[in-house]
Amino acid sequence: MIPVVIFYLHTIFAVYAFCKSFQTEGLMQAFLNTGFIIILFSVGWTISDLFVGFAISPNGYMIDMPTSKVILNLLKISGFFTPGQGRGTLNPKDSISLIVLTVMEYYFYKFYFRETKAAS
Repeated sequence: MIPVVIFYLHTIFAVYAFCKSFQTEGLMQAFLNTGFIIILFSVGWTISDLFVGFAISPNGYMIDMPTSKVILNLLKISGFFTPGQGRGTLNPKDSISLIVLTVMEYYFYKFYFRETKAAS
């Protein structure tokens, strides 16, 4: 579920950046900004996945099934828990790499798309 939310946030941001660039700088710059966002997302996800892979096993972690229904449902909703018979696999690598990517992109785009103040 976490990756889906992050994909939707990136899609909404790409549409917002396209519309804002189209209004201020024209159609060609809007397409260039959207392409830049797509390329940066693809390359950034690959790089963040590489660094997260140093800390988290790609096979995941085997854990016992939680006895609490609330915790079990939260793990299922999170998207990185696969239940089995009495045990489950916790595999948060993709979710964590997307979260790391989103945080890095937030600060980069905050710098890249900031408004410049004209000198008086």
